[in-house]
Amino acid sequence: KSVYVQLEDNMQTLSVSVVIVNWKTRKMLLNCLKSLRDCDGYEHMKVIVVDNESHDDSREMVISQFPEVILINSGGNVGFARANNLAIPKIDTPFVLYLNPDTIVMRSSVLLLIEFMISHPLVGAVGCKMKWPDGGTQPLGLQWFPSPLTELISMLLVSSNSIRYLKSYLPYKNPERNDYVSKLYGGCLMVRKSILDKVGYFDERFFMYGEDVDLCKRITDAGWKLYYLSDVEIVHLCGGSNSETSAQFATLMKCESISKLMYKYYGNYGKSLYRLVIFS
Repeated sequence: KSVYVQLEDNMQTLSVSVVIVNWKTRKMLLNCLKSLRDCDGYEHMKVIVVDNESHDDSREMVISQFPEVILINSGGNVGFARANNLAIPKIDTPFVLYLNPDTIVMRSSVLLLIEFMISHPLVGAVGCKMKWPDGGTQPLGLQWFPSPLTELISMLLVSSNSIRYLKSYLPYKNPERNDYVSKLYGGCLMVRKSILDKVGYFDERFFMYGEDVDLCKRITDAGWKLYYLSDVEIVHLCGGSNSETSAQFATLMKCESISKLMYKYYGNYGKSLYRLVIFS
Protein backbone atom coordinates (compact mmCIF):
# COMPACT_ATOMS: atom_id res chain seq x y z
CA LYS A 1 0.00 0.00 0.00
CA SER A 2 2.85 2.39 0.76
CA VAL A 3 4.11 1.88 -2.78
CA TYR A 4 0.74 2.79 -4.25
CA VAL A 5 0.64 5.96 -2.13
CA GLN A 6 4.03 7.09 -3.40
CA LEU A 7 3.14 6.22 -6.98
CA GLU A 8 -0.05 8.23 -6.74
CA ASP A 9 2.06 11.29 -5.85
CA ASN A 10 3.55 11.23 -9.35
CA MET A 11 1.25 9.39 -11.72
CA GLN A 12 3.00 10.81 -14.78
CA THR A 13 6.18 8.83 -14.04
CA LEU A 14 6.07 5.05 -14.30
CA SER A 15 7.73 3.32 -11.38
CA VAL A 16 9.84 0.67 -13.10
CA SER A 17 11.10 -0.32 -16.53
CA VAL A 18 11.27 -4.09 -16.95
CA VAL A 19 13.90 -5.04 -19.54
CA ILE A 20 13.85 -8.57 -20.96
CA VAL A 21 16.37 -9.84 -23.51
CA ASN A 22 15.04 -12.69 -25.63
CA TRP A 23 16.72 -15.11 -27.98
CA LYS A 24 14.67 -18.02 -29.30
CA THR A 25 12.66 -18.52 -26.11
CA ARG A 26 9.17 -17.74 -27.41
CA LYS A 27 7.23 -20.02 -25.07
CA MET A 28 9.18 -18.96 -21.98
CA LEU A 29 8.89 -15.31 -22.94
CA LEU A 30 5.13 -15.72 -23.38
CA ASN A 31 4.77 -17.18 -19.87
CA CYS A 32 7.04 -14.51 -18.40
CA LEU A 33 5.01 -11.68 -19.94
CA LYS A 34 1.77 -13.29 -18.81
CA SER A 35 3.06 -13.43 -15.24
CA LEU A 36 4.07 -9.77 -15.40
CA ARG A 37 0.65 -8.77 -16.73
CA ASP A 38 -0.91 -10.49 -13.73
CA CYS A 39 1.32 -8.60 -11.29
CA ASP A 40 0.03 -5.96 -8.89
CA GLY A 41 0.86 -2.52 -10.25
CA TYR A 42 1.31 -3.67 -13.84
CA GLU A 43 -0.09 -0.33 -14.98
CA HIS A 44 3.01 1.31 -13.47
CA MET A 45 5.44 -0.90 -15.39
CA LYS A 46 7.05 -0.12 -18.71
CA VAL A 47 7.93 -3.51 -20.17
CA ILE A 48 10.65 -3.56 -22.83
CA VAL A 49 11.54 -6.70 -24.78
CA VAL A 50 14.79 -6.67 -26.74
CA ASP A 51 14.83 -9.53 -29.21
CA ASN A 52 18.15 -10.78 -30.58
CA GLU A 53 16.80 -11.62 -34.03
CA SER A 54 14.92 -14.75 -32.99
CA HIS A 55 13.38 -16.87 -35.73
CA ASP A 56 10.72 -18.55 -33.62
CA ASP A 57 7.96 -15.92 -33.97
CA SER A 58 8.89 -14.33 -30.64
CA ARG A 59 8.47 -10.80 -31.98
CA GLU A 60 5.19 -11.64 -33.71
CA MET A 61 3.89 -13.09 -30.43
CA VAL A 62 4.78 -9.93 -28.50
CA ILE A 63 3.16 -7.67 -31.10
CA SER A 64 -0.07 -9.66 -31.26
CA GLN A 65 -0.56 -10.61 -27.61
CA PHE A 66 1.19 -7.80 -25.72
CA PRO A 67 0.64 -4.59 -27.68
CA GLU A 68 1.49 -2.50 -24.61
CA VAL A 69 5.04 -3.92 -24.54
CA ILE A 70 7.83 -1.96 -26.23
CA LEU A 71 9.60 -4.28 -28.68
CA ILE A 72 13.14 -3.68 -29.94
CA ASN A 73 14.77 -5.89 -32.58
CA SER A 74 18.52 -5.82 -32.10
CA GLY A 75 19.07 -7.07 -35.65
CA GLY A 76 21.22 -10.01 -34.62
CA ASN A 77 22.45 -12.06 -31.69
CA VAL A 78 24.39 -9.19 -30.13
CA GLY A 79 24.66 -10.75 -26.68
CA PHE A 80 23.04 -10.05 -23.33
CA ALA A 81 24.86 -6.88 -22.29
CA ARG A 82 24.55 -5.00 -25.57
CA ALA A 83 20.92 -6.05 -26.01
CA ASN A 84 20.02 -4.74 -22.55
CA ASN A 85 21.74 -1.46 -23.35
CA LEU A 86 19.60 -1.01 -26.47
CA ALA A 87 16.71 -0.33 -24.08
CA ILE A 88 18.45 2.65 -22.42
CA PRO A 89 16.76 5.35 -24.59
CA LYS A 90 13.35 3.95 -23.57
CA ILE A 91 14.05 3.97 -19.83
CA ASP A 92 12.58 6.99 -18.02
CA THR A 93 11.68 5.46 -14.66
CA PRO A 94 13.42 5.64 -11.27
CA PHE A 95 13.98 1.87 -11.20
CA VAL A 96 15.07 -0.68 -13.81
CA LEU A 97 14.31 -4.38 -13.44
CA TYR A 98 16.48 -6.67 -15.55
CA LEU A 99 14.58 -9.92 -15.96
CA ASN A 100 15.32 -13.17 -17.78
CA PRO A 101 12.65 -14.52 -20.13
CA ASP A 102 12.84 -17.93 -18.43
CA THR A 103 11.24 -16.58 -15.25
CA ILE A 104 7.75 -16.54 -13.78
CA VAL A 105 7.08 -13.52 -11.57
CA MET A 106 4.85 -13.82 -8.53
CA ARG A 107 1.95 -11.39 -8.27
CA SER A 108 3.47 -9.07 -5.65
CA SER A 109 7.18 -9.54 -6.46
CA VAL A 110 7.85 -6.37 -8.46
CA LEU A 111 6.02 -4.04 -6.08
CA LEU A 112 7.77 -5.57 -3.08
CA LEU A 113 11.15 -4.92 -4.72
CA ILE A 114 10.16 -1.31 -5.41
CA GLU A 115 8.91 -0.87 -1.86
CA PHE A 116 12.20 -2.18 -0.50
CA MET A 117 14.22 0.21 -2.68
CA ILE A 118 12.09 3.17 -1.63
CA SER A 119 12.51 2.36 2.05
CA HIS A 120 16.27 1.61 1.80
CA PRO A 121 17.86 4.59 0.03
CA LEU A 122 21.43 3.33 0.53
CA VAL A 123 20.75 0.16 -1.46
CA GLY A 124 21.70 0.54 -5.11
CA ALA A 125 20.47 -2.83 -6.35
CA VAL A 126 18.34 -5.65 -5.03
CA GLY A 127 17.81 -9.25 -6.06
CA CYS A 128 15.34 -11.87 -4.92
CA LYS A 129 14.99 -15.58 -4.22
CA MET A 130 15.06 -17.79 -7.31
CA LYS A 131 13.01 -20.96 -7.10
CA TRP A 132 13.38 -24.10 -9.19
CA PRO A 133 10.17 -25.27 -10.88
CA ASP A 134 9.97 -28.08 -8.30
CA GLY A 135 9.93 -25.53 -5.46
CA GLY A 136 13.54 -25.78 -4.35
CA THR A 137 15.61 -22.65 -3.76
CA GLN A 138 18.49 -21.89 -6.09
CA PRO A 139 21.85 -21.15 -4.41
CA LEU A 140 23.26 -17.65 -4.16
CA GLY A 141 26.78 -18.58 -5.07
CA LEU A 142 29.83 -17.73 -3.01
CA GLN A 143 29.92 -14.03 -2.23
CA TRP A 144 33.33 -13.07 -3.46
CA PHE A 145 34.41 -11.26 -6.57
CA PRO A 146 36.18 -13.60 -9.00
CA SER A 147 39.96 -13.70 -8.91
CA PRO A 148 42.43 -16.37 -10.05
CA LEU A 149 42.65 -17.61 -6.45
CA THR A 150 38.90 -17.79 -5.85
CA GLU A 151 38.40 -19.59 -9.16
CA LEU A 152 41.10 -22.10 -8.22
CA ILE A 153 39.47 -22.73 -4.84
CA SER A 154 36.04 -23.05 -6.43
CA MET A 155 37.16 -25.57 -9.02
CA LEU A 156 39.26 -27.67 -6.65
CA LEU A 157 37.21 -27.66 -3.46
CA VAL A 158 33.67 -26.41 -3.93
CA SER A 159 30.83 -28.65 -5.10
CA SER A 160 27.18 -29.16 -4.18
CA ASN A 161 28.30 -31.86 -1.75
CA SER A 162 31.33 -30.16 -0.19
CA ILE A 163 29.71 -26.76 0.36
CA ARG A 164 27.82 -28.03 3.41
CA TYR A 165 31.15 -28.71 5.14
CA LEU A 166 32.99 -25.64 3.88
CA LYS A 167 30.32 -22.93 4.21
CA SER A 168 31.65 -21.70 7.57
CA TYR A 169 35.08 -21.08 5.96
CA LEU A 170 33.82 -19.42 2.79
CA PRO A 171 31.73 -16.30 2.02
CA TYR A 172 28.55 -18.36 1.88
CA LYS A 173 25.11 -16.77 2.15
CA ASN A 174 21.99 -18.71 3.03
CA PRO A 175 19.49 -18.16 0.16
CA GLU A 176 16.62 -18.52 2.64
CA ARG A 177 17.63 -15.37 4.53
CA ASN A 178 17.56 -11.65 3.75
CA ASP A 179 21.05 -10.18 3.78
CA TYR A 180 23.50 -7.73 2.29
CA VAL A 181 25.61 -9.39 -0.39
CA SER A 182 28.66 -8.74 -2.54
CA LYS A 183 27.10 -9.66 -5.87
CA LEU A 184 23.73 -10.35 -7.44
CA TYR A 185 22.75 -12.00 -10.69
CA GLY A 186 21.01 -10.60 -13.76
CA GLY A 187 18.17 -13.11 -13.85
CA CYS A 188 16.16 -10.71 -11.68
CA LEU A 189 18.02 -7.55 -10.74
CA MET A 190 16.47 -4.20 -9.82
CA VAL A 191 18.75 -1.15 -9.99
CA ARG A 192 18.22 2.57 -9.49
CA LYS A 193 18.39 4.37 -12.81
CA SER A 194 20.23 7.28 -11.20
CA ILE A 195 23.04 4.88 -10.26
CA LEU A 196 23.18 3.34 -13.72
CA ASP A 197 23.49 6.82 -15.17
CA LYS A 198 26.52 7.41 -12.91
CA VAL A 199 28.42 4.10 -12.99
CA GLY A 200 27.33 2.99 -16.44
CA TYR A 201 25.08 0.24 -17.66
CA PHE A 202 26.23 -3.24 -18.72
CA ASP A 203 29.75 -3.51 -20.11
CA GLU A 204 29.31 -4.65 -23.71
CA ARG A 205 32.66 -6.44 -23.71
CA PHE A 206 30.80 -9.31 -22.05
CA PHE A 207 28.72 -11.24 -24.57
CA MET A 208 26.96 -13.38 -21.96
CA TYR A 209 27.84 -14.14 -18.32
CA GLY A 210 29.89 -11.86 -16.08
CA GLU A 211 28.22 -8.58 -17.02
CA ASP A 212 25.96 -8.68 -13.93
CA VAL A 213 28.88 -9.37 -11.55
CA ASP A 214 30.84 -6.54 -13.16
CA LEU A 215 27.91 -4.14 -12.76
CA CYS A 216 27.51 -5.11 -9.10
CA LYS A 217 31.18 -4.36 -8.45
CA ARG A 218 30.89 -0.92 -10.02
CA ILE A 219 27.81 -0.21 -7.90
CA THR A 220 29.53 -1.21 -4.65
CA ASP A 221 32.75 0.58 -5.63
CA ALA A 222 30.64 3.74 -5.97
CA GLY A 223 29.54 3.36 -2.34
CA TRP A 224 26.14 1.72 -2.72
CA LYS A 225 24.97 -1.51 -1.10
CA LEU A 226 23.56 -4.69 -2.63
CA TYR A 227 20.77 -6.61 -0.96
CA TYR A 228 19.31 -10.08 -1.39
CA LEU A 229 15.62 -10.17 -0.49
CA SER A 230 14.62 -13.74 0.28
CA ASP A 231 11.08 -12.60 1.11
CA VAL A 232 10.45 -11.98 -2.60
CA GLU A 233 10.34 -14.99 -4.93
CA ILE A 234 10.25 -15.77 -8.63
CA VAL A 235 10.46 -19.06 -10.49
CA HIS A 236 13.59 -19.39 -12.60
CA LEU A 237 13.59 -22.20 -15.15
CA CYS A 238 17.28 -21.66 -15.97
CA GLY A 239 19.02 -22.11 -19.27
CA GLY A 240 16.35 -20.61 -21.52
CA SER A 241 18.58 -19.32 -24.28
CA ASN A 242 21.27 -21.85 -23.41
CA SER A 243 18.96 -24.65 -24.53
CA GLU A 244 19.59 -23.41 -28.06
CA THR A 245 23.34 -23.85 -27.69
CA SER A 246 25.64 -26.68 -26.69
CA ALA A 247 26.82 -27.19 -23.12
CA GLN A 248 30.38 -26.77 -24.37
CA PHE A 249 29.54 -23.37 -25.83
CA ALA A 250 27.98 -22.19 -22.56
CA THR A 251 31.02 -23.36 -20.59
CA LEU A 252 33.34 -21.66 -23.05
CA MET A 253 31.41 -18.39 -22.79
CA LYS A 254 31.53 -18.50 -18.98
CA CYS A 255 35.27 -19.02 -19.01
CA GLU A 256 35.74 -16.29 -21.61
CA SER A 257 33.65 -13.83 -19.58
CA ILE A 258 35.57 -14.54 -16.37
CA SER A 259 38.79 -14.12 -18.32
CA LYS A 260 37.60 -10.67 -19.40
CA LEU A 261 36.75 -9.85 -15.77
CA MET A 262 40.28 -10.83 -14.77
CA TYR A 263 41.77 -8.61 -17.44
CA LYS A 264 39.51 -5.67 -16.55
CA TYR A 265 40.34 -5.72 -12.84
CA TYR A 266 43.72 -7.49 -12.60
CA GLY A 267 45.33 -6.79 -15.96
CA ASN A 268 47.24 -9.22 -18.16
CA TYR A 269 48.77 -10.91 -15.11
CA GLY A 270 45.36 -11.82 -13.69
CA LYS A 271 44.06 -12.95 -17.08
CA SER A 272 47.09 -15.16 -17.71
CA LEU A 273 46.96 -16.63 -14.22
CA TYR A 274 43.27 -17.43 -14.59
CA ARG A 275 43.90 -19.18 -17.91
CA LEU A 276 46.63 -21.20 -16.23
CA VAL A 277 44.13 -22.21 -13.55
CA ILE A 278 41.61 -23.29 -16.21
CA PHE A 279 44.28 -25.23 -18.08
CA SER A 280 45.44 -26.95 -14.89
